[in-house]
Amino acid sequence: MSPLGRRALLGGYLVAAIVVVAPASATSVTPADPASAVLAAPPVTIEPSPEPEPSREPLAQAPPATNFAAAMVDAANAAVPKGVTSGIAVMDLRTGQLATSGTEQFYSASLSKLMLIVDMLDRDVELTPAVQDQISRALGPSDDNAMNSLWVRFDGPTAMDRVAGSVGMVDTHGSGDRSQWGEVVVSPVGYARLYQHIMTEMHPDDRNIIVKSLAGAQPAAADGFNQGFGLLGLPQTVTKQGWMYYGNRLYLHSAGVVGTGTDQYAVVLMTSQAASAGAARANVSALANAIMSAMPAPAGVTAISR
Repeated sequence: MSPLGRRALLGGYLVAAIVVVAPASATSVTPADPASAVLAAPPVTIEPSPEPEPSREPLAQAPPATNFAAAMVDAANAAVPKGVTSGIAVMDLRTGQLATSGTEQFYSASLSKLMLIVDMLDRDVELTPAVQDQISRALGPSDDNAMNSLWVRFDGPTAMDRVAGSVGMVDTHGSGDRSQWGEVVVSPVGYARLYQHIMTEMHPDDRNIIVKSLAGAQPAAADGFNQGFGLLGLPQTVTKQGWMYYGNRLYLHSAGVVGTGTDQYAVVLMTSQAASAGAARANVSALANAIMSAMPAPAGVTAISR
């Protein structure tokens, strides 16, 4: 017999072991491939390594996502001038995140025009060239004559409650006087929901009719009122403006969709003011500028499809 020297690493020390190989009785086996044949090592008992102690360092966590809707509302709140009754809502149209503050209900003024046209399109009314022209004039230059015609022809009084119910516009209902579309009661939250419906739920063809009509708004309205305030004219926005004198109060609203990069926000600014028209417009513009300053910086600005 010839001894074969073997070594094993045990507990961190090099230990030499002498193994004596005894003669074995002959058996019939298939010869091993010389290129892969190895000698079997003797069994060696190795003590298990101790379990490592858990790290006491806190796990790194991703920073919480910024609630931009809330940040935008906070910025607008800080810019509300003294004496202005305001209602503000911002909805992230990508996530549905909603923030709101201020008064919950206002007279709609011309904001009811958009409500009527959404109801018409959702009901698939016949869009003759004349009707399409009235839609464009009611939404762009905010033509009251076009609205009067659509209001009578397409059941405007009932349409207000119908669209509020079908879309889910909270705190929104028709006027007590069925002839007065400017006295429809609307809410910032409900109107943000209306824009969410337009931008994410309506048929693309219907949405394009609305967006293109809103995009055609110019500072001079059909009645000569300067509607170039608030969101109108700011980059990457489409908006519906509203104004109406009621007693000694001016209801002045700006509600639209603001785009930045891949994100879009429904922004609703509703006010009731005793100020002159020029000062009132400046007040709403101050809120809109504050909203824009709090928006996330776009990695690459993408225009709203028009």
